[in-house]
Amino acid sequence: MFGVLRVRDFRLMAAADLLSNVGDWLLLVAAPYFVLRLTGSTLATGLTFAAQTLPALLLGPVAGVLADRWDRRRTMLAIDLSRAATVALMLLVHHPGQVWLIYVALIGEAGLSQLFDPARQALIPALVGRGPQLAAANSLAALVSGTVRLVGGPAGGALYALAGFTTVVALDAASYLASAMLIAAIRHRPEPAPPHSHEGTVLGRFTNDLRAGAVHLRTTAGLPAVFTTASIFLLGNAALTALLVPYTGTVLHAGAGTLGLLFAALGVGYLAGAPLSRTAAARFSDRTVMTGSLAGLSAIFAVTFNTHHVAGALVLFVLIGPPGVCFLVTVTTYLARHTPDALLGRVSSAYGMVQASATLAGMLVGAVLGQRLGIATTADLAALCVALSAAAALLVPPTTTVDGLDAGKPSAPAPSEDSSADCCDLRSTRSPVEPGAGQPARSNQGAEDQK
Repeated sequence: MFGVLRVRDFRLMAAADLLSNVGDWLLLVAAPYFVLRLTGSTLATGLTFAAQTLPALLLGPVAGVLADRWDRRRTMLAIDLSRAATVALMLLVHHPGQVWLIYVALIGEAGLSQLFDPARQALIPALVGRGPQLAAANSLAALVSGTVRLVGGPAGGALYALAGFTTVVALDAASYLASAMLIAAIRHRPEPAPPHSHEGTVLGRFTNDLRAGAVHLRTTAGLPAVFTTASIFLLGNAALTALLVPYTGTVLHAGAGTLGLLFAALGVGYLAGAPLSRTAAARFSDRTVMTGSLAGLSAIFAVTFNTHHVAGALVLFVLIGPPGVCFLVTVTTYLARHTPDALLGRVSSAYGMVQASATLAGMLVGAVLGQRLGIATTADLAALCVALSAAAALLVPPTTTVDGLDAGKPSAPAPSEDSSADCCDLRSTRSPVEPGAGQPARSNQGAEDQK
């Protein structure tokens, strides 16, 4: 898994991702507490979470099209600089009448992230290829996520208590600036993309681009089944998330400290799951990994929310991590291997919209049913929903092809670990059309040096 870090450009992007994610998690905890202290309002505090959710639903289609039209490295660089400036708006808030600035900043940050994430996800195959290194890269991303989840939240709360909200905001803005510096150092230089047609109106061209992505999702064997499977899983998972706080309070008879421990246990499971996902990808088909992971998760969920002891719950939360990571990493890798580079931004954005929609719906359903049916019954229904997603995963074909190529193999040789790239003018880089299939004279297509 760590061998993929020998690819210089991916190493830079992974470091940038780590820095910006740490900053995000620090603010995720500090912002609601700061709003609550200023206003004393539970509603105002809850709006800080809503402000970070809405952009995923509203900007998904636009983000995917733009990620495929614009140069991805330059897009990520510009967005990181913009996010730093947007987050800095919160430094101006000093009394309740200025809280609206926090909402504006959070919505702006989340909206910019909706543009950043598809561009980042679409750039990864261009840096590491579509072979084994792609699975390793996605497993490493899961490891980063688990590490940040483990330490970011508690660190944000502690830093807010010790140094105040201003320090947390400043660190988040600085993390974006540091991420921008790392992205600027990426040397990846793909071939120029073919020019887009300028015929018709802007809306017409946008609609055509959107339609092309939808056609690919609808007609590519395996993708409808993967999206359906992910939707069902995320619906059940979100319903369980909505039950987490009442479960901790009324079933475990514990408080916020125990809730923090449960999140930490989940983070430990994520860390353990990252290398496991790499091994599973090498030994089993994608369909087998998805089905087995979801079947295991449904069983663990069913037992977890019927457990009345904190010690047992902590162990079970650790066990949730490995199959969860295996499923999510496999889906991400599957989408990249079954989508041409020119459409990958749109497909990644569509998957992000599915995640946001299913999560929002699941949390609403979980909250309503938990109130009416009770925590145990609702949790059992949610676990059944996850079991249904395991059944849906059986519809994923074992192998498919994209443009005549075996989707399970790289579209070009994997990046060489000992090759080197000439220094180039970063201002002139453009997005590739075929990941890993560039002309050596113009681009190494991810075959970067190890310096």
